[in-house]
Amino acid sequence: METIFYCAKKTNRQISLVGRSMHRIYKAARQCGYLQNLIEPIDPRDAKNIAREKIIYLCTGSQGEPMGATKRVVNGTHPDVYLEKGDTVIFSSKIIPGNEKKLYSMHNEIVRNGIEIITEENSFVHVSGHPNRDDLKDMYDWVKPKTVIPVHGEHRHMQEQAKFAKEMKVPHTLQVENGDIVLIAPTNSPQIIDKAPSGRMYLDGFMGVREDSNSIKERKNIAVNGYLEVTVLISNNGKIKKPVISFKGIPTEEISENFIFDIEDEVDNICRTFSVQSKKQELNLIDTLKQNCRKIVKDRTGKKPYTTINIYRI
Repeated sequence: METIFYCAKKTNRQISLVGRSMHRIYKAARQCGYLQNLIEPIDPRDAKNIAREKIIYLCTGSQGEPMGATKRVVNGTHPDVYLEKGDTVIFSSKIIPGNEKKLYSMHNEIVRNGIEIITEENSFVHVSGHPNRDDLKDMYDWVKPKTVIPVHGEHRHMQEQAKFAKEMKVPHTLQVENGDIVLIAPTNSPQIIDKAPSGRMYLDGFMGVREDSNSIKERKNIAVNGYLEVTVLISNNGKIKKPVISFKGIPTEEISENFIFDIEDEVDNICRTFSVQSKKQELNLIDTLKQNCRKIVKDRTGKKPYTTINIYRI
């Protein structure tokens, strides 16, 4: 941030901070004695009155966050800041793995509008916010912790952090995973004592469900393979009536018109091999019908639909 302020002064430009996090970082830095003897940033509302070649905007949202300042500026939805053809946008951050799609989409939107874009891919502009080993060494010397428990980052990062802590003569280190319950006190050596439920939660309607819930799996299956429902009607004397067949999402446009007839024949043939009046055989009948009806659809379309078999006795 100090470098940007320095460059703004050297190029006779004013600087404006955009985004709540940017203002919070600036305020914290000033309270800690940094960013002294620099030009004062101006409010984005006032910056609109300054010629575009005389202003630099320092924005949050470098990872393409939907509500971040950068995204809103690029989309043209920010109330005070907007981009014009001939402007330049500099991303001094690296792309965090997982953010590639939304960031490249934002980069393309910037270029499409005739705006120059500079990133760490084409210029030496990357600025890291992570401490290096010397910074960590200073922190350990200041704090002198008795225990270090890395809790953020990939496993290889946390393992390296624990290893470095041992090199710094920290008495105890512990590697944990999401959900681990750690006993820190009263004990001389922290240890994992239990496991708590962890993982992603989805808001499914008004319900909070886990990402591996059956409702999510079933809807994904239906979205990919479609839905097939077969209703078998059995009279009191054991006579099997014509099945009622309905389906959704199955690509039937290019297949034979005999598709439904084939399922009807298969249902009739299978039912004749079972004692349909026996309640004990009903579950076996349902499983057999489900497997064979799905096989017919798969042979015709390549899809294995989510299948429901209903048996009604009338």
